Amino acid sequence: MKVAMGAFAALFIGSMSIFAQSSIDSVVKITGSDEFGSAGVSMYTPEVRANMEKLYEDKFGLFVHWGPYAQLEGVWNGEEVSAEWIMKRAFIPIKDYEREAAGKFKPVKFNAGDWVDIAEAAGMRFIVLTAKHHDGFAMYKSKHPYNLVEFAGYGRDVLKELSAECAKRDMKLGFYYSQSQDWHEEGGFGNDWDFEKNIKPQKEFDAYFEEKAVMQVEELTQNYGDIFMIWFDTPMQMDDEKCQQMMDVVAANQPGALVNSRLGQGYGHFDVSMDNGKTPAVSKATWLPDLKVPWQTHESVTQDGWGYTSYGGENDRSEEYTEFIYSLCRVVSFGGVYLLNVAPHPDGTIPQSQINSITAIGDWLKINGEAIYGADPSPLKFPPYAITSKPGKVYLHLQDIEGDQVELTGLLSKVRKAYILADESKAPLNFIQKEKELSITLPDELKQLRVTVVVLEIEDEVARVMDETIQPTEDGTISLPVARCEFSVRRISYDYDAQTTRNWGGKTNQGLVWTVNVREPGTYQVFSEDNGNEKLSYELRTPNDSLQVYPKGEVGKMAKKPVGEIEIDEPGIMRITAYPKDTISWFNDFRLKGIELVPVD
Repeated sequence: MKVAMGAFAALFIGSMSIFAQSSIDSVVKITGSDEFGSAGVSMYTPEVRANMEKLYEDKFGLFVHWGPYAQLEGVWNGEEVSAEWIMKRAFIPIKDYEREAAGKFKPVKFNAGDWVDIAEAAGMRFIVLTAKHHDGFAMYKSKHPYNLVEFAGYGRDVLKELSAECAKRDMKLGFYYSQSQDWHEEGGFGNDWDFEKNIKPQKEFDAYFEEKAVMQVEELTQNYGDIFMIWFDTPMQMDDEKCQQMMDVVAANQPGALVNSRLGQGYGHFDVSMDNGKTPAVSKATWLPDLKVPWQTHESVTQDGWGYTSYGGENDRSEEYTEFIYSLCRVVSFGGVYLLNVAPHPDGTIPQSQINSITAIGDWLKINGEAIYGADPSPLKFPPYAITSKPGKVYLHLQDIEGDQVELTGLLSKVRKAYILADESKAPLNFIQKEKELSITLPDELKQLRVTVVVLEIEDEVARVMDETIQPTEDGTISLPVARCEFSVRRISYDYDAQTTRNWGGKTNQGLVWTVNVREPGTYQVFSEDNGNEKLSYELRTPNDSLQVYPKGEVGKMAKKPVGEIEIDEPGIMRITAYPKDTISWFNDFRLKGIELVPVD
């Protein structure tokens, strides 16, 4: 099987605002603006810029989900329930959770040096640890009594120990903090089994926010040395005023600390995708003219949750090592930063199976790190496989290569030399380049165990590529595959194998955007290729018309079907979009593969 480029479709958004295309990641509809970048360019102070440059350079960090939920190992009343969400999923009363989880949580084997060793061996450059998850338990010595140091009589502040070790080893440290969701407090969002509702009366939420959330973020940013980032999550009931207040608290105590977009209402310094969010297109939407601002996504080496469980935290995932490595390659290829999660035992040790998974990535990075650290994304908007770049170089990241030919369509810069990054001799590979077509011969003996990186040294500092604008066929048909769209927001994902949407339809701003060169205006019959849904509808929009599409049919079966007609009244390059109209749940089984517009005679 050849690794080949296939068709292209680029998106040129024109002079749109740098902040106009991304949104925060939330799990319920919130009021106010949800476009990432609400706080404005002025928040990128010199101190923030320095850390943003480091984040862009480092690319890869360790995420750690750890708290009293680990004590339960995912099991309640003899049933496998959940990991870090077990308190909510099993409706565990606060008193029972205090007794069985928090009251027994004493991580006596925690060793900060071991954790940093593990992160370094994995090639990770920063660590983000849950300082307080949704169960409301502080993993450090807080003035609020529900904390690790005092509640169960443990007596050690693991954040202090980890902070000191990271400072000694030049490992950047960040803290995850659940600012809205807190199942331990009556005023916090989310507990509707001990209290009346998930959403709390404003006065109660305000009191929780001021007396616990703000106070604890003050503690985290004042008492633990240099903080790289505060990683907020699930911003329910967060209005503009509260978001700005948190931004101000962080900035006052840690002028360089980065804040992610899950703070809420579009505030933050960098945008975050949905969990394990994927995209079909390179995104530079958040870049400033003089600062590369990456987006970020995250995945876990555990199964069945982000925290430790007895049934998902010890699994041997050696067959998937290549997938983890390629996920890193692909995220960087599309302009992102990758956080990979581990879930320690209740005693503070990280399971060996999880260590093995991330160390496999570190072993690969020792040889191939040049193509990841500090690399720019693919010069092609829609790369056929993971591609990264640096001045004068393009890196092809190749997985599951069959045969001895690697093909690429779209690179216009002249290739001076091609070689394998892992080959210390840099022996030149044979290749043929004709205009936009490139074919490289890759001998079997040079293929690497997991992901092979081919380096292309090119004559241009910045690679020149073909125009990727969607062009109609000879008969005027316009194909709009999801594989050739850009996402208007991060709260959506993509299935690379099926080339379909994932988790599309949870919110009306989840736009799919295509840029098309329309040659013939007129009426077009619209075909939707999807697997059907009885509830979802989406709106297809051209510059002068719209069509509400109801993708019904046999639910679960992928099929292409006519859904109506739409008008395009002018020729030229334009945007055509599809936005959910009648939404369904965030995590759903609906898949859209593409839309086709066929001219009506």
